[in-house]
Amino acid sequence: MAWVKSEYAGELAVLSTWLVAIAPWSVSVFGNDQITGVVFRFLPFRVQYLYGITISNELNFVWAWEVVQLQAGTRDLLAAFETVTLRGGYIGRTAVLWTAALAVMAVAFAASAYYYHREDEFTERVPLHPVRVFGGLLGAVGLLLLGGTALLNLPGGFAGWTIPVGALVAPVLAGVLLTADLT
Repeated sequence: MAWVKSEYAGELAVLSTWLVAIAPWSVSVFGNDQITGVVFRFLPFRVQYLYGITISNELNFVWAWEVVQLQAGTRDLLAAFETVTLRGGYIGRTAVLWTAALAVMAVAFAASAYYYHREDEFTERVPLHPVRVFGGLLGAVGLLLLGGTALLNLPGGFAGWTIPVGALVAPVLAGVLLTADLT
């Protein structure tokens, strides 16, 4: 049974893409009796809040690709990806998955904006139905982010609990789009 009828599927595809683009993909909580930290990971960046302590050099805002660079210890982005992918720990590999998800999401977001403004032209240029395209892209984003969340929750990953917010929303919306009635 389809959850969406064909006349609303295109609008749902665009809104779903935009929702995944702005929602945090994970929220992490860590700490002890004296300090508590909360980390919100959005697709392009991470924001960290610390309670109970002030650190003058703390990175509260970091772009996704900078996490890869921080984990590798180099500013050379290609070398950082290679280092972290081959020899990095769970946090570094999560950063690689996160950056890959950001790249896929950037394509999906740009395509959704184009589809929103020029629906007929977009439909003619894409060999598949646009709703299926967005469903596939959101599914890829969701799988990459779920993999990253799993790595963060493994022993040796992030110190604390990581809850997949957008990492769960993306594959659910992808499933709705992929099963939409397009007749």
